[in-house]
Amino acid sequence: MLEPRTDAQEDARLEALAAVGVLGTPPEERFDRITRLAQNLLDAPMSYLNMVDRDSLVVKSPQPEPGPAPRYPYGTAFCEYTVHGEGLFEVPDARHDPRFSETPAVTHFGVGSYAGVPLRVPGGLAVGTLCVMHPDARSLSAEERSRLEALGRWAEGELREGLEEPVDAAGAASQSRDLPSLHAGAVDATALALPFGEVSGDLYGWSGDGEAIVATLGDVMGKGPRAGAVAEALRTLLHPEAGGAGESPDEALRRASREIAPRLDDLGGFVTLFHARIDTRTGVVEFADAGHGLTLHLSEAGATTRLASHDMPLGLQDDEHGWAVQRVQLERGDILLSVTDGMLDAYDSTLASLDRIAEELRAEPAVPAFLDSMTARIAIARVDDDVTILAITFS
Repeated sequence: MLEPRTDAQEDARLEALAAVGVLGTPPEERFDRITRLAQNLLDAPMSYLNMVDRDSLVVKSPQPEPGPAPRYPYGTAFCEYTVHGEGLFEVPDARHDPRFSETPAVTHFGVGSYAGVPLRVPGGLAVGTLCVMHPDARSLSAEERSRLEALGRWAEGELREGLEEPVDAAGAASQSRDLPSLHAGAVDATALALPFGEVSGDLYGWSGDGEAIVATLGDVMGKGPRAGAVAEALRTLLHPEAGGAGESPDEALRRASREIAPRLDDLGGFVTLFHARIDTRTGVVEFADAGHGLTLHLSEAGATTRLASHDMPLGLQDDEHGWAVQRVQLERGDILLSVTDGMLDAYDSTLASLDRIAEELRAEPAVPAFLDSMTARIAIARVDDDVTILAITFS
């Protein structure tokens, strides 16, 4: 078994872990969407994002969700080897591995195999892990290893958010409210943009003609001018002054991903994105979701459906693989509502926040009035992130 480390490097690692600020905090959708995707993409019943401190392992985001995040004593977890290793750590057959065969994960929880990647913050210090486990003995394929490593980079980006320097701004409450809108055929689109600082890393946009419009909502990892510059460049790529409405969502994301890649490499980031083409006459919506997962279809009849996918953000997904295009039919009175994850922070930061947002929209279906109430909620909650909302109605 590993023994707790006491050297100077471990002290530095623990200081970095404390600086990230996620120990002892409630569940957050920004991490849960990563572990859900790992569970699905890697066909793993169990997926976890864990923090490793000096004495124990703390589960920050578990799939399936067991309730409050537990702690496990040091010396009983696979992830300790991962966090102190160099890269992806895999245990193909835990029951016959002398390091783990008698640990609770194997004897009590029935884990047969494990694979995890360390999560590093700037400076290269590993503060946690992203891992998957399976009851059977098995090894990841080369493609699965690549996916797990890409998901790990996504998780590292989210952890870096906790290390961002405070923005010199009074917050969303002091920002002027921006309510641009578009009317085309039977479609009305309205946006609310509340940057936390002077420049937002969120983006929204629309373009097209009377027969079809293209609408986008996205979130560039990071805050401040560099993230804002990437957001503006991506908006221009996805919504050129002429044309664009005839391009499928997948084609648009492939093209934009290729062209924005140098900027994302320089930023060391990625972009979660919802990108849709809407027929303004029929209400047919074709969309691609690049790791966003925060878009709702609210039907006039009363049903609420979350539009999601198993695709990853721009900057993490291979352009050659592309993004799956899905379709949804809007009927008269239906609303598409997409938010960036800063909006969730006005509630409890989990996916359940989307349900509460939907309830508030149904209680106040006039979009401008609903956005007024969201502005007030953001101010009261003192949300310390960019918030953008895109509402599309079909009437």
